[in-house]
Amino acid sequence: KSEGQRMGDWHNPVPGTKVYVGNLDRSTDKRDLEDFFRDSGKIVATWIARNPPGFGFVTFEDPYDAKDAVKDLDGRELRGKRVKVELSSGPKSGRGG
Repeated sequence: KSEGQRMGDWHNPVPGTKVYVGNLDRSTDKRDLEDFFRDSGKIVATWIARNPPGFGFVTFEDPYDAKDAVKDLDGRELRGKRVKVELSSGPKSGRGG
């Protein structure tokens, strides 16, 4: 019974489309994020920053689900705070020399 297998490990990212979630309340946890995005599609990983707190990422299996989540949930309230939801730009690799 390995919970890390269930939702993926952020340090060993799983394939999918990552969505940034900003302005999170300090008490928000993974379950809150999973519940917030539950109706948007299959989630393969979640991660919440703790130092500094206030943001996290949700990875969707399907890129269309990720785009729909951004459109549907940006500006909605989670734990009493209006959250920013946008597609993650990801690491800036492969540019320059």
